[in-house]
Amino acid sequence: MGQIIHLQLPPAYPDRSAELDQAECVLLIALRWWVTDHQRGIDPLPRLCEILGETGAHDTAFSVDRLMSVVARSARQPIAIHCPCCPHLSDDEKNLLHAVYLAQTGDAQRAEKALRTALLSAQGAEFALGPLEGIGELFAMARLLFRRRLPPATGDIPEQAVEPWFSSGSPAIFH
Repeated sequence: MGQIIHLQLPPAYPDRSAELDQAECVLLIALRWWVTDHQRGIDPLPRLCEILGETGAHDTAFSVDRLMSVVARSARQPIAIHCPCCPHLSDDEKNLLHAVYLAQTGDAQRAEKALRTALLSAQGAEFALGPLEGIGELFAMARLLFRRRLPPATGDIPEQAVEPWFSSGSPAIFH
């Protein structure tokens, strides 16, 4: 007789930020504050250094800044990044978290493909690889490990769900 092996699928990304693991929460708040400061015309690096320094991942601030600069310049569609206090998680935020998870596990090709498929131009996804890998490595050094999750579903954002913001010199839109 054969054995029955039950394969357990990893969990999906939650819809609420409170249900994220520590590494996911730290990165999410860094991404959200980057967008908030960028929208206000404030340099995001000082706040990123402070936030990430509290978790032992101070140098990750520079990789987050580079990643979000690439996202801002190469997004193919509006990007939904919520305000820092929002309890919800957008599909775009899930896609960014998943890309960093893939980079942290050493799967740069899938990380690039995930960004290219969901958010960025092909060239933008290529440019994002360095910062993604930097975030993954520096988070791992700080013992901030991303949890294996199912890839988020990709889909278009309904126009009414995004409040447009146009960065000067950048076609990317954040919410």
